[in-house]
Amino acid sequence: MFEHGGVDRLPKRIILVRPGESEGNRDGSTYSTVPDHQIALTQQGISQARHAGTQIRQVVSASDSLPETWKVYFYVSPYTRTRSSLREIARSFPRKCVIGVREECRIREQDFGNFQITEDMKVIKDVRQRFGRFFYRFPEGESAADVYDRVSSFLESLWRDIDMNRLNHDPSTDLNLIIVSHGLASRVFLMKWFKWTVEQFE
Repeated sequence: MFEHGGVDRLPKRIILVRPGESEGNRDGSTYSTVPDHQIALTQQGISQARHAGTQIRQVVSASDSLPETWKVYFYVSPYTRTRSSLREIARSFPRKCVIGVREECRIREQDFGNFQITEDMKVIKDVRQRFGRFFYRFPEGESAADVYDRVSSFLESLWRDIDMNRLNHDPSTDLNLIIVSHGLASRVFLMKWFKWTVEQFE
């Protein structure tokens, strides 16, 4: 069992954030011509991410408006839409409040296979529904179980970073970890954190 070096090093809160609306959300056929990791936010998605930053800033500063009393550390998926979302979210935070930003490949979106043909994906998702969402592996892609394994690995690294103070956190301030990831990756993060069963995930 992993033991933490001290309670004063633990984060005040961990906030999971999905990206704003993407071109793929607006038009599913985008996935057939643009690699998933390159799909951009729409203007609406940019506005959503900026609004999310405002809301998150209100949460982390609710107990004390002085920036000296709280800090944030960002982890972000390497996908275009998550990095763009982070840029908009970060506008709400003074630079002196941000103690670090790290791109983390293990919290990327589930791999659904390379280019996704709309008609094929409809059939594949119907099969997934019958098979079970957690264990079904997309052709040339991943299952939710695969994502669970890499997110679990990320969580172990996260706790080591905290325990060894690799985040350079001053214990006199509240540390807020903000993880800008994707829907399924966030869901399996919660599954690992709260020890949900596969049945609860489904």
